[in-house]
Amino acid sequence: MPDPVLKARGLTKRFGTFTALHGVDLDLERGDVVGFLGQNGAGKSTTMKILTGYLAPTAGTASVGGHDLLADPLACRRQIGYLPEEVPLYLDMRVEAYLDHVARLKGVAPSARRREVIDALDAAHLGEVAGRLIKKLSKGNKQRVGLGQALIGRPPVLILDEPTSGFDPDQVANFRALVRGLAERHSILLSTHILAEVEATCRRVVVVHQGRSVLNAGIDELRQRTHGRVRLRLCLRAGGPAAAAERLRGLAWATVVVVDDAGLTVEIAEARRGDLVALAEAYGGVRELVEERRSLEDVFRELIAAPLAAVPAAAHSP
Repeated sequence: MPDPVLKARGLTKRFGTFTALHGVDLDLERGDVVGFLGQNGAGKSTTMKILTGYLAPTAGTASVGGHDLLADPLACRRQIGYLPEEVPLYLDMRVEAYLDHVARLKGVAPSARRREVIDALDAAHLGEVAGRLIKKLSKGNKQRVGLGQALIGRPPVLILDEPTSGFDPDQVANFRALVRGLAERHSILLSTHILAEVEATCRRVVVVHQGRSVLNAGIDELRQRTHGRVRLRLCLRAGGPAAAAERLRGLAWATVVVVDDAGLTVEIAEARRGDLVALAEAYGGVRELVEERRSLEDVFRELIAAPLAAVPAAAHSP
């Protein structure tokens, strides 16, 4: 199998006595779309700033397109189109003129510059606003301009940092569709703290928490974690739920989530449903048993809530 187009091993970053990254590993295969997931402050933006050359790592290695990040940083930057969370646009320029300016800064040959600008306008769906001042554009269109500048130079890798931050639902849906279209021509690393965004656009996910990698898996594997266990709302015919909840807390196959006057909510292994019913019969009988499927949000919360020492190490891509 060919080497990943982007590869990072053991990325560490310290700011004085504070360690922002603790040995983060990351791979991006050719044609891949990877969601880089974590809460605000988890280390996503610091990792991306290292990969794009804005920050130097304290320790660790990285390469982009076969070029070593420390030995040949300029070659690495030429492989990357970067959309930061806050796009540094020249607001008094018109969209097309701004993209032409970016093409000049990136060293695009004069003979190819016009074609690059047109292609970026088309790929980022900016044709209708090409002649407008950037400061007069909506938030969504400004973000598209930022994406357009990232596409100039036809980089094989796109790094998108929280690209839908501050968007309304329609803008989010439109931008996700745009990213899925770009995935046909680019390898994409998409940083976000929104799990639904990863599920809608990505094939694989890397989760970081407190500066550490805690999961590296395909999106299907992440979905699979929602199966095998079920969340059930149990109401008893007679008696309160407190005694049943106390008994369940002593069982390895059950996790009590909520107990109230009406009943209790419990997570169990799917194969233990009959055992739960049998236990409920001993504590007043089943009046109601309703299943609530665990969501990907539940899986994410479990990953970041687990003690870091207990989380399985993130697997490297082969």
